[in-house]
Amino acid sequence: MRLQVQPWHATSTYTHEAGLAVVRAAPEKFWTFSLALFKQQAEFFDGPSSNLTPLQFVAMFKDLLKLKPTPNGGVGVTDDLKYTIKFARQNGVHVSPTALWDGLIANQVSSSWGEKEWTEFLAKNVVV
Repeated sequence: MRLQVQPWHATSTYTHEAGLAVVRAAPEKFWTFSLALFKQQAEFFDGPSSNLTPLQFVAMFKDLLKLKPTPNGGVGVTDDLKYTIKFARQNGVHVSPTALWDGLIANQVSSSWGEKEWTEFLAKNVVV
């Protein structure tokens, strides 16, 4: 799984930074964190979070996202975030979700997919 920042949503960068921070601090907890974030995702949509400043938002994940001491250094996962964005640009990722399978865009994947569709897709494509 590769994260895809949606910069047109103000909190997208922050939620992705939090996910990347979890991967660095405790990779075994990434899926637990991601599921918890998905369950609370509405709190981070544009409307509900529109009155939060960047520092207030980051404070929710303060232990994971400490600012670097340099004036424009970002946080501890800024380099990871840059890599993620560059990877998406390099692969022509413009919409969400965009799924890459074996390095190629799988256009049949849809944001409307539920467990059934993902199960069928994975059963067809995962060869053990």
